[in-house]
Amino acid sequence: SALTNVPTSPSVNEICPASQMKYQNAVLNFLQDNSISVELGTLQSSTNPCQYSGIECVNDQTIIQILLADKTLKGEIPEEIGCLTELTHLDLSSNQLDGTIPSRLKWPALRKLNLAHNSLTGPIPESIFSSTSLVWLTLDRNKLSGPLKSAVGKLGSLWVLSLFSNNLSGYVPKQLGSLILLKELHLDQNNFKGKCGADLCNIFGFSNHRHLIVDCNISCPCATHCSKEESIQLDNN
Repeated sequence: SALTNVPTSPSVNEICPASQMKYQNAVLNFLQDNSISVELGTLQSSTNPCQYSGIECVNDQTIIQILLADKTLKGEIPEEIGCLTELTHLDLSSNQLDGTIPSRLKWPALRKLNLAHNSLTGPIPESIFSSTSLVWLTLDRNKLSGPLKSAVGKLGSLWVLSLFSNNLSGYVPKQLGSLILLKELHLDQNNFKGKCGADLCNIFGFSNHRHLIVDCNISCPCATHCSKEESIQLDNN
């Protein structure tokens, strides 16, 4: 599996030592705290998160999708959500979530992660880059800070990476140039510096169907657009 390709990383059992039920109960508490409705109209409450709107499960017991965009969710994303090892889709975009992205993430099957348009702070956890099945990663319009780690180069299946309008900083990692399937890359309205690099331009320079957007201070001749507007979040603090 993707996890076994990283020998320095702890195993799933070490990171997530308890049964899946414990982690699903944490999701249940999160749903109840945010008054997410139960799918079955005759049911006033449920102790099974699989009964809730926006949650898809296998055999009514294993969560595989959490699709709760634009549900006025508040508070922090529960750390335990990172141990739902069968998760394929997680969409919590356009809510009022704060705090940091959980650092303990073991999602070998995850294909789409959308946490955009919240108030999330702190760094992008490096454990995200162990989710090598990711096709879609959107974290834009938050207050994320720190560098984009070179481990992003592990996401070889990625089509879309959207990080615009955060407080991210440091050099644009050259490892982005190894993501040959990328169709959209949005790095603008941050505090990045440096250049795109030849490998990245090889990906975006020969197609009219790909989009690369950076801030204008980045040396990037293959960018389809450059933004003169730096980190919006930073200006508001």
